[in-house]
Amino acid sequence: MATKATAKKTTKKPAPKTSVKTRTQVQAAAVVEKPVKVTKTSEKQAFKMRRSYAILAVVIAVLGILLYVGRGLFVAAVVNGQPISRWSIIKEAEKQSGKQALDTIVRNVLIEQEARKLKIAVSNAEVDSEIKKVEGQLAAQGQKLDDVLVMQGMTRDDLVKILRLNILVRKVVGNDVKISDQEINDYIEKNADLFTQEQTDEQKKKAAEDRLKQEKLGEKTRAWLTDLQTKAKVIYFVQY
Repeated sequence: MATKATAKKTTKKPAPKTSVKTRTQVQAAAVVEKPVKVTKTSEKQAFKMRRSYAILAVVIAVLGILLYVGRGLFVAAVVNGQPISRWSIIKEAEKQSGKQALDTIVRNVLIEQEARKLKIAVSNAEVDSEIKKVEGQLAAQGQKLDDVLVMQGMTRDDLVKILRLNILVRKVVGNDVKISDQEINDYIEKNADLFTQEQTDEQKKKAAEDRLKQEKLGEKTRAWLTDLQTKAKVIYFVQY
C-alpha cells in the first residue's frame, strides 16, 4: 500500500523588526564606547589655561605683597579701626598752603627752564661746596647740619635741591653787585647788635659787605623772578 508522503510546508518566520528607538540606543552605546582621542591642540589649550591660572595666582600674590608693604601710600593712619587716607591729608594740606606750594613749584620750573635756555648747569661739586659752607657756618654756632634739617622737617635731598636752584639763580642773575664803603659803615652803625666786641673792624666790614651783598642780590633776584613770571605763560587748572 502506497504511502503518500505528506509534504510539510515549512513556514519561514520573518526577521524581527528593529525599532527606531533600539537603533538609536545601539548607536548611542557605540558612541559612548568609542575612545576619545586627545589631540595636540587640546593639550596645548590645557597647558595654556594652566599657565594662565599660575600667572594670575602670582600676580594676585604680588599685588597683595605690594599693598601690604606700600600701605602707607594709601593710608596715613588708623584711628580705632577707622583708616585715614593720604588723599584726605593732601586735600587738607592744599587748603592750608596749596597756593604757596604751587607758586613755589611754578617758580622753580621757570628757573630751570631759563637755565636750560641759557645752557647753564650746576655740577655736584658746586653743590657739595655749598653744603660744606653751610656745615661750617652751623659748626661755628655749635650746631650740626643733620640736626638742623630734622628740626626744619627737611632731608639732605631737599637741601641739595634748594642749593642747586640757588646756584642756578646766581649764575643766571649774576653776582655783579657793588657795595660802597659808605653803605658798609652805615650798616655797621645801624646794626651794631649783630656784631661782637671780639670782631675786628676788618671782620665787621667783611661781614657787613657780605650781608649787604646778599640783600642786593636778593632784590635783584626777586625783580628777575617777577619779570620771568610776568612773561611766562602759566595756565592754572586749580585755584586756591
